[in-house]
Amino acid sequence: MATVYVFGAGASHDAGYPLASAMGSALFEYMLASENPYIREPAEFLIDTFGKTSNIEDLITEIESQIDMLKDSEVPEDRNQRGRIARHRVYLGVALREWFRQIHLLPAPSYTIFAERIVRPGDVVVTFNYDDSLERELRRFRKWDISRGYGFPLGMEDIPSGVLVLKLHGSMNWLVSLFGGATGGTLLVNPASSMGNHPVIYSADLKFFGYETFSGHTYQSGGAFPCLILPGRSKEFFYDTSFGHEFGDFWDHLWSQAAGALRAADKIVICGYSLPGADQRARDLLLLRPAKKADVEIICGNQTDHIASEFKRAGFGSVATFKSGYFADWCKASQVPETAGSTCRTRNLV
Repeated sequence: MATVYVFGAGASHDAGYPLASAMGSALFEYMLASENPYIREPAEFLIDTFGKTSNIEDLITEIESQIDMLKDSEVPEDRNQRGRIARHRVYLGVALREWFRQIHLLPAPSYTIFAERIVRPGDVVVTFNYDDSLERELRRFRKWDISRGYGFPLGMEDIPSGVLVLKLHGSMNWLVSLFGGATGGTLLVNPASSMGNHPVIYSADLKFFGYETFSGHTYQSGGAFPCLILPGRSKEFFYDTSFGHEFGDFWDHLWSQAAGALRAADKIVICGYSLPGADQRARDLLLLRPAKKADVEIICGNQTDHIASEFKRAGFGSVATFKSGYFADWCKASQVPETAGSTCRTRNLV
C-alpha cells in the first residue's frame, strides 16, 4: 500500500524552522546580525525599501511586484533601482540558505520518529519545505539515498532510494550552477541550458547527510545561486535570464513525478500544509490529480477541518482528520511498534 506524505511548514516547525507568518522578521534578524556584508547589507536595503515585515510572503510579493512594475521604465533611476532590488532578492535566497544551515543543526524529533517508525520503502514525500533535516533522518535509518532520492540524478551510481523526496519549491542544499562551473575563458554556451539540467549539491551539505565520499553532481566552482522558489504569492517555476526562461523543464519534471505518485497512491497524508489559495499549482496537484478513491488523512492543527472540507468538495470519499494537535503529536500517536514485521498503527482519528 503506497502512501504519499505531503509536507508543509507545519511539519518542520518542531525542528526549529519558522512558519511563513514569522519567517520575515526572523530572517531579517539573522541577516542584520551577520558579519558577512553580502547578507547584512541586503537586509538593510530591503528594510529601507519595503519595511520590516514579519510575513515572508508579503515581502517577496512586494519585491516581485516592484521588479515587474519597473521592467519597462525608460527612466535611468528606475532601471537602476530595479537592478538593485533584483540583486538583493538573489541575496535574500542566499541568506535563507545560510540561515537554514544553522537551524538544521538542531534536533528534529518528529522527523526522527517519522523516518524510523512511520514511513516505509516505496512511500513518497512531496514537500513544499526547503529544509533538509528530513532527508538527514531518512538517511540515518537507511530509507533514503541522495543519488536518486530527489527525483533527479545527483550521484554517478544508480543507487535506489527506498523513499522518494520531491521538493517542489526547491531545497536549501541545491545550487544552480552557471555555465557548468566555469570561472573564465571562452565559453560555448547552449542558450537553452546555461544552468544545466538540474541542481548540484555542495560538499558540506553532503557531509551533513553523512557522505564522506561521493561521486556525482557537486558544486565545484564558478557562479551559482540557491535553487529555491521564494515564497511569494505568484510563483514562477523558471528563471528569467538573458537567454530566456530556463530551468522550467526541471521544475515540470519534479511536479510531474509528484502528480504520478499521487495518482498511484492508496493513501495521502497532508502534514502541516494549509492549501493556500495563492498556491494554485499546488492546489490543483493535490485536489485534482489523485484518484478520488484514495484515503486522505489531514494533520494540520486548527486548519484541519477546513482542509478536510476542501478534499471532500473535490470528490474524495474517505477523508479522516487528526483532532489531537499537529504533526509532532500525530507522529507520537502514529508510530509503528518496533516489533519486527508488525503492521499495526495507533491513530487518534475522527
